[in-house]
Amino acid sequence: MHLDEKHAPIQEVLDQIIATAKPDFVFMYNCKYELTGDLRSFKLCVVCDFEDKRSLLRDIFDVDCDIPFDILLYTREQFRQLRDDTAAFANRVCTKGKMLYGKE
Repeated sequence: MHLDEKHAPIQEVLDQIIATAKPDFVFMYNCKYELTGDLRSFKLCVVCDFEDKRSLLRDIFDVDCDIPFDILLYTREQFRQLRDDTAAFANRVCTKGKMLYGKE
């Protein structure tokens, strides 16, 4: 999926995530906008297997992005276990978020 110009910062971060994390899925689950309609901040959920969470997050946050953003990481197994649990945040990400990368 390629995002429009208004969401170019999200696309830059998404491209970095795809290159570094090789994710199964990436969801956008929160975007905030200024009154002018400009993007103010965003949050992404990344589902991938990783050995060193801190190192992976450092690589993802290394992207040059002028907009504040946050990343939530789940392993494949964590996500598989939690996505159908209506009390889990992973379920909310699946049901309310927008999949930017991956296939159901």
